[in-house]
Amino acid sequence: MKKQIAVLLVSSFALATLNGCGGGSSSSSKNSSSANSSSSTINTAPLNERLSLIAPNLITAYQATGLVAHIDGGAEIVSSHWQQISGPEVTFLAGNSQVIGFDVAEAGDYTFSYSATDSTGATAEQQISFTAVPNSSSEQANVRLDHAVTEQGKVSLRVDSSVPDSLFNVSWQQVAGVSIPTSSMTVQGQYLFFDAPVVLEDELLEFRATITTEGGQQLSDTAFVLVKNTAINNSGYFPDVVERVVSEDVYPYISNTAYSNALVDCLYNNLIDESCLFSTLPIIAKDQSASSNNVPSIETIMQRVVVSHDWMAQRFQQYLETSPVSEDIRRLLKAVTGIVIANDVRPSFYWAATGAIYLDPANFWVTPQERDTLNDVPDYRSNFGRDLKFIVPWRYVKDGQNYLNRSNYPAAYRLQRSTQDVQADITWLLYHELAHANDFFPPIRHASISASDSPLSYVNRYDVSSDTLSQSYPLTSLEMKSLAQVSFAGQSANNTQKSYLSSDVESFFRPDDATDYYSYSTTREDFAMLFERFMMLYRLGVSADVAVIDVDNNPDFDVHWGQRNRINDATLESRTDYVVRTIFPEVSPAQLLADLPQQENMVRGVSWFDNLMADTENFQAAGTIKRAQASINDFRFGAHDEAGRPKLPKSK
Repeated sequence: MKKQIAVLLVSSFALATLNGCGGGSSSSSKNSSSANSSSSTINTAPLNERLSLIAPNLITAYQATGLVAHIDGGAEIVSSHWQQISGPEVTFLAGNSQVIGFDVAEAGDYTFSYSATDSTGATAEQQISFTAVPNSSSEQANVRLDHAVTEQGKVSLRVDSSVPDSLFNVSWQQVAGVSIPTSSMTVQGQYLFFDAPVVLEDELLEFRATITTEGGQQLSDTAFVLVKNTAINNSGYFPDVVERVVSEDVYPYISNTAYSNALVDCLYNNLIDESCLFSTLPIIAKDQSASSNNVPSIETIMQRVVVSHDWMAQRFQQYLETSPVSEDIRRLLKAVTGIVIANDVRPSFYWAATGAIYLDPANFWVTPQERDTLNDVPDYRSNFGRDLKFIVPWRYVKDGQNYLNRSNYPAAYRLQRSTQDVQADITWLLYHELAHANDFFPPIRHASISASDSPLSYVNRYDVSSDTLSQSYPLTSLEMKSLAQVSFAGQSANNTQKSYLSSDVESFFRPDDATDYYSYSTTREDFAMLFERFMMLYRLGVSADVAVIDVDNNPDFDVHWGQRNRINDATLESRTDYVVRTIFPEVSPAQLLADLPQQENMVRGVSWFDNLMADTENFQAAGTIKRAQASINDFRFGAHDEAGRPKLPKSK
């Protein structure tokens, strides 16, 4: 065991004996119709007396560990800063949080300083030291990552072995803090997921993972999770409309700008219940102080970025500086009020109520330390459509190879992602999300947007481009539209839908004019998918595959029907032309598509993996490894972002 809390006196208890007490389970909520963050007894002692820095009793070299800044009631901490003073250098990426997690570099003495400011403006600074002892074991467990979370937020912890692929069994146990009921916890292999409880003041939890290796050796490690009390408006946009409590550990990446004070207040908090006026936070198109050829500068865009960790903004900026489609992306960003990249954004989405895009940082990480800060809670839609007898997977392909390669980087291997793979993971996402933004705020309307409007009041008053697409060039398959509500909106499948095979779905899908199954989820997604698919092919030469595959008795995932470059099917030309011209009026898809790779059919009865190569002689070599590693769960869920966007709140 690596950690035992030295400051708090607690006892260990098995996960199976946990019961609901203390702060309660994730289903609880604060009983208020407005902001509520006060505890029943206010501690009025100075901040320095309420503040305790917590380190484990025992820390060994090369293991993951954490340090916690815990306050005993009173005014909450609103600003944190950690700094390493001495010892072998370590990498921690949440220096603005009350908890930092990191891997100990080597045996030795370490000292860290922590400074804080609370909501009254009081400040305090303390230091904490520990000694990491040598580790004699050839293998060890590492739970990542010690971190802070806002009450009711989603928590994920992951345990790895220092020897990848040696895990045979994993068990989890809560050993300290407010009891989390077992019914509120989910264990999936190496992962533990739960919703943070409601608390009246900051509460420190601790969890232990024990792994059994294939050789029968048992190894354990623990991690801290600090649950932070926060102000929550139960009628606020995020708690009420989006139905999620968001992290309070977010901040403008660049401070002291014209809009830095408005970014968090208008875009990402648990109190906001009105759409901010454009006079307070306009779309970027209205801020042309630093632009060239009507393209916003990178500096202008970075002044609109809100993050939970600095590295997220740094990777976004690197992308804008190096991507071959940077100019496209910067032009598209003119339609947004801001960019939020935070570790509790999952999945990505655009929201017309705020005018901002919200990006999952899983698309941006490069180093394993950055990867450790991500929230691995599965997309809430992952189980949708499990009663259906077919799947409709998609992928991007370039030069006969998968273009998106996240599966090449298992977390336990501590790998660094290539620039090419990171850029690929970001580009399709931005083309998609920014298509949504330009659907609501197309370039032709930018000049006429009034400062007295808000994003919400504007979209409630004017037509949306995707509505015109639906009226002029409608999708006609009612069966596909209904099935999409099962797969992407969580509706229950009826008996008829449960009986459909791939042959049925082909007959619904193939004659219609959608690029993808996801296009049927909403008219907004139909619009965005057309733009995304065209731009990926036009700008980068990246083709898109889509197929229909039976689930039952099909271990090799043989394709019943599928196409590559469906965007270049002649029947889709008018729809594509309308969407792309709405966003980029100077681009003429009807003229360009003739010179782009043409639509081609997949080979029926051949595995999805072996259909990767355009040269059928290379099918088998291309697909063998991927097919061996695959399971049906890898294909069940194929949505891009949050289908239909979060619903729009009512205007006040």
